Amino acid sequence: MNTLTTREAAARLGVSQVATRKLIGTGQLIQAGTVGRAILVDKASVDQLARLGTRPGRPWTEQNAWAALALLSGDAKVGWAGSSAVSRLRSKLRTMSADELPVLARRRASVRRFRATPDVVHLLRNHLLLSGAAAMGNDDLAERFGLTGGAAVAEGYALVGDANALRDAYGLIENQQGNVVIREVASSAPFAGGKVPLAAVALDLLESAGTRERSAGRRVIQEMLND
Repeated sequence: MNTLTTREAAARLGVSQVATRKLIGTGQLIQAGTVGRAILVDKASVDQLARLGTRPGRPWTEQNAWAALALLSGDAKVGWAGSSAVSRLRSKLRTMSADELPVLARRRASVRRFRATPDVVHLLRNHLLLSGAAAMGNDDLAERFGLTGGAAVAEGYALVGDANALRDAYGLIENQQGNVVIREVASSAPFAGGKVPLAAVALDLLESAGTRERSAGRRVIQEMLND
């Protein structure tokens, strides 16, 4: 079963149904539909939030999330964020743990998931700035994370509106457990040289369903925070 009621999701997360509905409203949980007046929640999003935790706190804006990820990746050029915001982010990064990053940076992109054939997955990889497991085709990244593969999935970043365009062009089927993950962002500014910041690749791995991927992502994030 790929969906849960809000009551079931609340029980799994150890929170109230009211809190569960708020988590849907903030995008931390994905609404998968309704049955009558009952809201259904995507089970995968519940499982992911259960792993990451439901810590309170205001997440960064998309702009500040990318500034933090760029700074963590060693990029000092974050002209899209103000100097005062950059100063605050630097201070926060000096004291935070790897487990805080998914909570604070959860607004960095809007996530769309689809199902596609292997041939289409291969084509889609040319339209995305690859991240997460899909980025492990790069030998240097694969060595840094201690992972291989990634050819079976298309995961990466694109501008707002591109997900619908790719869906229509390639006949993608929306599916929360699909092999295509498109993360839409409002600006291309954080992707200097057409590359995804290392911290974002690590964060996408940390938020994945695979145990090895999550472990590798968390390790690299903690290493960068410790530097």
